[in-house]
Amino acid sequence: MAGAPSPDVYTTPLARLTANAQRAPSVIAMAEVDGARSMREITRAALVRRVQHVMRGLTAKGFAAGDRVLFSVRPGIDAVVLVLAVHELGGVLIPQDPGTSDALFAARMQLLSPRWVFAESLLLVSARHPLSRLLRWRGVPMAPLGAVRGARVVRVGPWLPGLPVCTPLARLERDAVRHEASDTPHVKRDAEGEAFIVCTSGTTSAPKAVVHTRASLSAILHAVERELVIDASHVVYSKDLHLVLPALAVGARVLMPRRLSFRGDRTLAAFRTHRVTHAFLVTRDCRLLLDTCVEQSITVPACVQSLMIGAAPVRAGFLARLRDVLPPNCVAWCVYGATEVLPIARVSLDDKVAWQDEGDLVGRPIAGVEVRLDEHGELFVRGDRLCAGYAGASPMTEYATGDLARFDGESIVLLGRLKDMLIRGDHNIYPELYEPLVERIEGVRRAAIIGDFDPVQADERMILVVEANAGVNEALLRARVMREVSAGPNRLDASAQPDEVVVRVLPETGRSNKIDKAALRAQLGVRPCA
Repeated sequence: MAGAPSPDVYTTPLARLTANAQRAPSVIAMAEVDGARSMREITRAALVRRVQHVMRGLTAKGFAAGDRVLFSVRPGIDAVVLVLAVHELGGVLIPQDPGTSDALFAARMQLLSPRWVFAESLLLVSARHPLSRLLRWRGVPMAPLGAVRGARVVRVGPWLPGLPVCTPLARLERDAVRHEASDTPHVKRDAEGEAFIVCTSGTTSAPKAVVHTRASLSAILHAVERELVIDASHVVYSKDLHLVLPALAVGARVLMPRRLSFRGDRTLAAFRTHRVTHAFLVTRDCRLLLDTCVEQSITVPACVQSLMIGAAPVRAGFLARLRDVLPPNCVAWCVYGATEVLPIARVSLDDKVAWQDEGDLVGRPIAGVEVRLDEHGELFVRGDRLCAGYAGASPMTEYATGDLARFDGESIVLLGRLKDMLIRGDHNIYPELYEPLVERIEGVRRAAIIGDFDPVQADERMILVVEANAGVNEALLRARVMREVSAGPNRLDASAQPDEVVVRVLPETGRSNKIDKAALRAQLGVRPCA
């Protein structure tokens, strides 16, 4: 593993980018791409200059350290400029999913009280505007970003009718250029001060928001840089800022896909044309990439040296198929983490595919975290990447993952989720022990096991839901699954034999596109345990 800088270098990510710009100002720092096409690019010097302009412009408008910023700007150069400026000024970023329901959005705003809103023009238009009404009519929730009380608004993108009173990003920078001679503001930053708040699960009555300090965010960026093992010769493809900022810091060239929806053909074209060496993809995107390769009988370009897979759980059966389309020299990693502690552990694709024991191998803990198991086998994590806690709650000293696990001092193996446990007779059944076995069956894309309480038997029925690979006959797949879960190498334990096998597309939730078991239960009309 290459040597890594100490975490304190991350207190000002802009400082390292500035040093890179001084050494080679005309080198391209990052580009927005759409497949093979490079839509917009920026040099190191120009990127630093834009960040400094935004800092001066925000300061002139009253931005102060500790100000919370509701942030909904799609991945790209503008987003990076704003994020670097806010971080350098000691501000607090709150990423916001525009698809949040109005009620949950209102509850989150009451909890967090942002002083600023940075958002795309379309996301700021009035809820009464025809554009918003059209999107809502088509089933797309549109959180009222422009209606946050008392917040100052900076918009990215063109003027649209129905916009609230706001400052265009272009004007913010243009006004700052007039005062070019003035010093770029310098702020004394508190390492324990807030830096990043991520809204996670929760209800309208009790929204939950994870608060990271500047210290824990610095540790996250430091760990990512160390695990990526990148340098200025590499080209990094990602839309995730926790990958983009470390890549910029070491001088690598960053490519950010401009389209919000993932397409395998465009991603492969970007890899090929721009000679991508390192990529980070969420599990769902890897599945779509694999589908494209299989449908078109192609493989991932040989230039890709490293693929990091994160977000949702990833199973060995899928990874074995993915390995077939990756170049021989490509090293792929699966990352295990949580919003509260990121990353926790990682494992190579090859080690995960070779794993034959029960459970889900997620690998060795990454330096900087400590793990322990309680008397029930639940995994707890602490360390320098641990968040400060949840907004409005007591400080957190360790994070209860909700995962049952084994830990032999070297590697973590997940055995299931506490909340997903099913009770059948006198057996406790953890679906995540058995779902990986089902996904090894030919033709199965993904699998999920849910319980359906039978009031007559006073017991839970087990329903196994599988999603078919493209082109697979669903009736034949159902028969194959029923046969193989009861006999053969992928046989499930007698206590875990399903009462019913269903073939259907599995619903997803959140940005990480995890299987939404709550939605699946609702679709199938299953009954909760009495």
